[in-house]
Amino acid sequence: MKLVIPVVSLETGGTRFIYQLANEMVDKGHSVEIVLPEKASVAWPLRAQVTRVKELTTDSIPPADFILPNFYPTVFPAWASKKGRVVRLSLGYEPLWVPEREKALASYHIDAPIISISEWHRQLILQGTGKNSTIIPGGVDSSVFCPSPKKSLSRGRYSLAYILRSKEHGYTWKGAEDFWEACQRLTQLVPPFDILVVAPEGANYPAPLPYEIVNAQSDSEMARFYAQADIFVSTSYFEAFSMPPLEAMACGTAVVTTDNGGNRDYTINGQNCLLVPPSDIQQLTLVLAHLLTQGTLRNQLALNGLHFAQSWTWRHAADKLEALLFQLART
Repeated sequence: MKLVIPVVSLETGGTRFIYQLANEMVDKGHSVEIVLPEKASVAWPLRAQVTRVKELTTDSIPPADFILPNFYPTVFPAWASKKGRVVRLSLGYEPLWVPEREKALASYHIDAPIISISEWHRQLILQGTGKNSTIIPGGVDSSVFCPSPKKSLSRGRYSLAYILRSKEHGYTWKGAEDFWEACQRLTQLVPPFDILVVAPEGANYPAPLPYEIVNAQSDSEMARFYAQADIFVSTSYFEAFSMPPLEAMACGTAVVTTDNGGNRDYTINGQNCLLVPPSDIQQLTLVLAHLLTQGTLRNQLALNGLHFAQSWTWRHAADKLEALLFQLART
């Protein structure tokens, strides 16, 4: 079948869903065309056809069996084009955070099936719009995201890994301030530790503690970032799925994450990670202190997470997408 996926950009973050699903669908023998503005960023190695247009309009959308718009501005030109059956791919419930809330909400009320990416995300859309959706979960490429030696083996001190998405770049729900406050409190409870930070937007955060910026522009570099740390920390208040903790598990690193909703499909507290309530800095501090000083628990969580992540593949996600589209094609 022919799929067209109009996107605003393919930068880091949630657009990994589009890149991974597009590549997997190509590998399954389908024709996939990504359509995006001529100056839009592409951070991922695509095997799908890439078509750049001056802007996303009804005229610039190519014909297809299915058109899969995602971020809300892509929905309206796709729907108005009438060039293929529209299936609304939601990578996050935009009315929660975008300024154009009413327009974002309207993008869910077109007469098209909706894809969500976790059970929590499905419930969120259902509560906000009254419309059900089909869950296509995320995955992880275990051939890339896999263990490698910890830096603590050579440095003699443990390290925390953190992905910095700051408020200054619009990421008001990522909890960066909570992370830094917890780290500051940790210094009073445990021996010295290192902080490894990836900052996708190039943020140079004025943190209260020294930290090491890790330049990770590719999946293999991100995998090393996760794998070399002893604990990966995620502090988001809400996420539609939240891929980094799953990627960190695949890299054999113990995970401490907030219960952000979208990660409930794959997190099991006390078995493959430790969960804390969003914005609970005190509990985050105590859990990190416990894990930094309890090597047996830290290693067990890392091992369990590594084994658990193996079944979360992008091919499985693509199989579910393919089955949905074939089902829709018959109706």
